[in-house]
Amino acid sequence: MKTKICLLITILSTVCISSCNDKMRSYAEMKRDEKKAIDRLIATEGFEILTKYPADGVFGEKQFVLLDNDVYLNVIDSGNGNRAKLYSTTILMRCSGRYIFSPDTGSFTLFPNSNLPIEFVYGYASNAISQAAAMPSDPYYAWVWTLLSPGVQSALEYVGENAEVKLIVPFEEGSSYQNDNDLGAPLYYDRIKFTFY
Repeated sequence: MKTKICLLITILSTVCISSCNDKMRSYAEMKRDEKKAIDRLIATEGFEILTKYPADGVFGEKQFVLLDNDVYLNVIDSGNGNRAKLYSTTILMRCSGRYIFSPDTGSFTLFPNSNLPIEFVYGYASNAISQAAAMPSDPYYAWVWTLLSPGVQSALEYVGENAEVKLIVPFEEGSSYQNDNDLGAPLYYDRIKFTFY
């Protein structure tokens, strides 16, 4: 009887472990799947990927530059020339875009006035994300947890106050949502507006 119980426990443990392993993806699989999703977006939308930031700072509607951190940037409007100061300028961010990675392929927007903008201090995006992750049930913090990231913040190196950009942010530069468990999801922002507060 003891042998049968031990055998049953061993079989159940093996099934449990292998079903857990089936759900977890390796880092290489996450990077491969992300590349496919980004390549599919680029092809579907007809984006042109530049290797250098345009000398005149002017982008075509479908032109993106691949930054050193693997974020894709398109500048719609570079703003008024007033640049954010690292660790001191408070930024209000409104954005819209879509999830480009299965199973989440819906869209999002924070442009309606009924939605609060995401507020963060330039240089401290990761801190705002960690605070938001502690309060995911609050609708405001759920947006922060999902949409704010070091990748989004990196656009401020190139643009100023009232700037508008488009971004494709890979999971390694992404939000807590993008890195949750083994999701590894890139996000496409079709419009981000930065206002200094």
